[in-house]
Amino acid sequence: MSDTELENAQKKDSRIERCSVLSHQEAWAVRDWWQRLTLPPEMLKKIGSRPGWSKGVRAELRRCDRPEAALLTEGFRHLWGEVGSNDTPKDQLYVWAGVAMVLAELRDEQPGVTLASEAGKQKGEVNKPRMSELRFQQLMECHSFEELLTRLRRALALVDKKGVSAVSLAEDILQWWKENESPWRPERPTQGVAFRWANDYFRQVAGYRTNND
Repeated sequence: MSDTELENAQKKDSRIERCSVLSHQEAWAVRDWWQRLTLPPEMLKKIGSRPGWSKGVRAELRRCDRPEAALLTEGFRHLWGEVGSNDTPKDQLYVWAGVAMVLAELRDEQPGVTLASEAGKQKGEVNKPRMSELRFQQLMECHSFEELLTRLRRALALVDKKGVSAVSLAEDILQWWKENESPWRPERPTQGVAFRWANDYFRQVAGYRTNND
């Protein structure tokens, strides 16, 4: 795909959510990368995407337990080729490797839907969320980037690894890093990733618990 064709595809793609950390180009690249990593050839052809990679590329990423391992994978190299540059700070290699690890777990996505929102939805017929409040609190209180990645992967498993936006996941990971591993802070508390997660999660919980009271 030429640069002109890529630019036109980006302009036509209406599925890119508004992000505060990811640029529009990065958001588009994330979704395109996830689709090529995950979707079968017939689906990629239907949506007009570029050809995908072999199943082994995704499987290799899923076996990684740390970003250092993901850095050595073909899947990460494809992603970095779209979002990285010679001017990109070295720590971003590590962060984007973490993004690749988590997104490789997502089997089917829903643009515009956050993981926290899916995690807060009612579990079957019981009056409980798909992700318990204890596990959600542990996610909110992660002390390291590696712990964050582990808990996000577990959270995805609890929502059957589907129904979540790949772009939203990448945005959450990059914003968490900026807030916790750099001097950057959001202008207002309501713009922080923890506030967004809590808002999305507890809005879902409040909906069915109120109805069942």
